[in-house]
Order: sequence, then C-alpha cells, then structure tokens
Amino acid sequence: MAPNNDTLRKSLQSALDAQKSQVERNRLGQFVTPDNLAEDLIRHIRPLTDGKVTTMLEPAMGLGSLYAAFVKTFGEKAGKSVGYELDHTYLDTARKLWNDHDIEIRQGDFLTAQPDTRFDMIVANPPYVRHHHIPATQKARLKSEVMKATGINLSGLAGLYCYFLMLSTRWLKENGLSCWLIPAEFLDVNYGTAVKHYLTEQVQLLEIHRFREDDLQFSDALVSSCIVIFRNSKPKAGKVAFTQGKDLNAPSSINLVDCGRLRSEAKWSRLFESEQPTASNAPSLGEFFTVKRGIATGNNDFFIVDLQTIKRYHLPQQFLLPILPSPRLLKTDTIKGDGDRMPLLDEGLFLFSCDMGEERLMKTWPDVWKYIAHGISQKANEGYICSKRNPWYACERRKPAPIVIPYMGREQTKGRSFRFIRNESMALTTNVYLSLYPRADLEGILQDKLLLEKICETLNAIPIKRVMDCGRTYGGGLHKLEPKELMSMPVPEIRDVLTNHTAQRQSLLF
Repeated sequence: MAPNNDTLRKSLQSALDAQKSQVERNRLGQFVTPDNLAEDLIRHIRPLTDGKVTTMLEPAMGLGSLYAAFVKTFGEKAGKSVGYELDHTYLDTARKLWNDHDIEIRQGDFLTAQPDTRFDMIVANPPYVRHHHIPATQKARLKSEVMKATGINLSGLAGLYCYFLMLSTRWLKENGLSCWLIPAEFLDVNYGTAVKHYLTEQVQLLEIHRFREDDLQFSDALVSSCIVIFRNSKPKAGKVAFTQGKDLNAPSSINLVDCGRLRSEAKWSRLFESEQPTASNAPSLGEFFTVKRGIATGNNDFFIVDLQTIKRYHLPQQFLLPILPSPRLLKTDTIKGDGDRMPLLDEGLFLFSCDMGEERLMKTWPDVWKYIAHGISQKANEGYICSKRNPWYACERRKPAPIVIPYMGREQTKGRSFRFIRNESMALTTNVYLSLYPRADLEGILQDKLLLEKICETLNAIPIKRVMDCGRTYGGGLHKLEPKELMSMPVPEIRDVLTNHTAQRQSLLF
C-alpha cells in the first residue's frame, strides 16, 4: 500500500467504519478527523514551530489523517513520530499504510502508557466518549492520575477527552506545542472549570478557535467543536486569541483576551465576541426572579392527558391541572386565561396527578384507578422519577409561573430562539420550560399586569446573544439554558423598569 495514497486511506477508513454500527462508534467516541480539517490544523500550527525537524505524538491515531497532514505540511522537517491506537480494527491497517515512514504505531491505551520520550508537538483528536460510557473503575483511576499529575480534581462528569488533554503534557518537551480538536462544550459546562483552570494555571494558552455551531466538523457526530492550542511552559501575562468561523486560517472574528480575565470568567463562549461587556455591577435576573425547571413528570405520555383521554377514563377535575404544550406548538407569547384562569389555547392539555392511596382510590374513583392500571401496564411506574415517588402517580405540586421561557433553542430558529412568555393563566409547564417566579419583595407589585407586561417586553428586547451566552452550546446550533445560568444573566434593563415604576407611583402621591 502506498502510504501517500490519500484515496486508498479514505477507502480503507470507510470500509473499517462500516464494520461497526453508528451506536458502537458513538459509544467508543471514534470520529475520524476530516482530511481538509486535518490539513488546515497542521498548516495553522506550522508557523508556531521553530523551523527545525519536528517530532510529533498522536495519542489516538486511527488511520492517521493528522499524521498524513503532518507529513504533507512539514515535508523533510517531519521528524520521528509516535502514534497510539487501541482498536486492532485500525491498528493493523495503519501499520501497513505507514510502514516505510518514520513513525512508530503502538498498540495500547495512551492513558495508561508512561512517557519514554518527549516530543516537540502533540496533535490530537481524542475519543469523544461521554462520562456515562467510562467504566467506574477506569474513571476513578483516571481522576487519580489527573490529580497526581496536575493537582486538579476533575469532575466525574468530564468526557474522556479531558483526561487525554490534561495527562498528555508530560509527553511534551519544555515549550513544546499541544494542539487539540475537542468538543466546545467545555467552554461553558461545570466540568469544564477544571480544564480551564489547567489551561490558565499550568500551561501557556495561545489560542482557542471555535467553529460555528451549525458547521459540524464531523458528519457522524452532533457536537460543536473547537481547537485548543497551548505550550508546555509556565503561563505568562499576555493575550489569548479567541477566534471563530468556518475556516481556521481565515476566521470571521478575532478577539484578544487578557489572561487575567480568563481566570475570572466562568463561561468562555462569550469571549469570542469583542462587544462591550455589561457593567460588572449590573444586577442579575436572579436578583428579581427565582428560576426553576418545569415539572419533571417521569412519563409525559402518561401524565399529560388531552380531552379525549379525560373523557375516556372519566378523570375528574380535582386530579387535573392545565399545562402548556411544547414550545414549538405555542404560537403566542402571551397565555390568556378565562374567568377561571384556564388557558385559552387551541388544544387543552392537562397534568394528571393524584396523591390518594391505591386502596382508597380503587373504592372511591374506580375509573381513575383504571387509568392508573393502564399506566402500570405501560410500565410508567417503573421509570426512575416515578419509582421514587409515593404514590408514583403524584406529581410535584407547583404554582403557575407568571413568565416562562423554553430551556432550549436554535440560533437559526425562525423568530426569536429564546422567548419570554407571559402566563396570565393557571397553566403549569413541563421541564422543557424554565419558570420565572418573582422574589418575595416583588411578588406584590408584579400583580400589576401592565408592569408585568412591561418586564416581559423588556426581557424579550434583550439581545439574544446575551441570553445565549448564559447557557451552553451544542452541535447543530442548539443552545440550552439551566436555571442558575439564566439567573446569572445581567439585566440592568429590569432595574430601570422597576425604578421608573416606583418613581411614577411616588409622583402620583403628591
């Protein structure tokens, strides 16, 4: 086989990938680096080397798309390299492909290997294995290894790529270059705090490039990606380049961020923009509202009932509470209520919930018991949430929230991806919404419908980027918000609305 035959390597890659199901490859985190991206990446870091013969380590080689780009770009300056590959499916073929090149391809788990030499450069696309696919014993060992090597306690929710990145530097020469193609989610999620601490306190971070959320780098993985570049040296004062765009070598934006700011910034995704930051003393949404996820029923198919199901099983009103449909089915930004505050919507949906014991229920409400029995036949009672409740068919009690917002949205959504919805009814929400409840000192004045309407309008006028920056980003342009994240959003506009309202009320007194 001719090692420089890219067509042959691609053909072999496709054939080997076809031997495994998509589910299996997702579990193993096997997503090959596209050739054009591999070449862009190596070409991008080539100027950062000293121009001498460069040695390279590839911790998860596959068939060597990154190594192929290294040989093509560095030419005669491409020095001795080592690649690790755990899967025999790829190992034997890779060895044949590259048997006359200056590379040693080792079979084994890079994370268990001990450094026997140091390299000028590490370039890696590590396995993207989520934490729940990492065996508990392996996770405990890796956490211990990271603690021993860095002194950092890595969260058990971290994906396998975090261990690769934080354990690899011991293979680098002093001032050696490290380049990683990894999921961008570490920029914002809680487990990413340890990784960010490592990048700011133990190495010299040079650049992070983020690809557009809708520009997936892997056709077979719904994950947004970024490239992280750093040196194996003590951190120095200076600027880190935060670039973004489809093309690594021609980014659509470049923002130089002071290293000091990185250490105090919880969410790095907002650092890719050079907009003026909101004043540091601006009040957050959490100063005015408590935010909670909607009700987690444990089985929406059973607990969310329509009028047809209510009629079929003769479910009485005392076990039913109105509930909002999915955000994609909600066409209005204001939920009106009738005289009884029942939501005026095209389709009536209700939350079924009953806290009556089984024996009493069988005697008092035999038709309701038939519906419970139907749920048992569908194994609704065996789900994790339901199995923890007593009785299992009693949902959490919750007051309706005056303002709700979908907890996820896409940047390319027609209209506003995150919209604050005014709820004038007694309708509850499931956990696809976030519910905003006014703090105790505001609960009284927010009975004023005009004021509540003004606050909702103000929230919807906040730049959507500020809302998205509070949350986290996933592949395909999907954004998610958690309650604490939304509560952290700066909202000086709400303070201004309340200040003006107070001033107007006082003027009316004189």
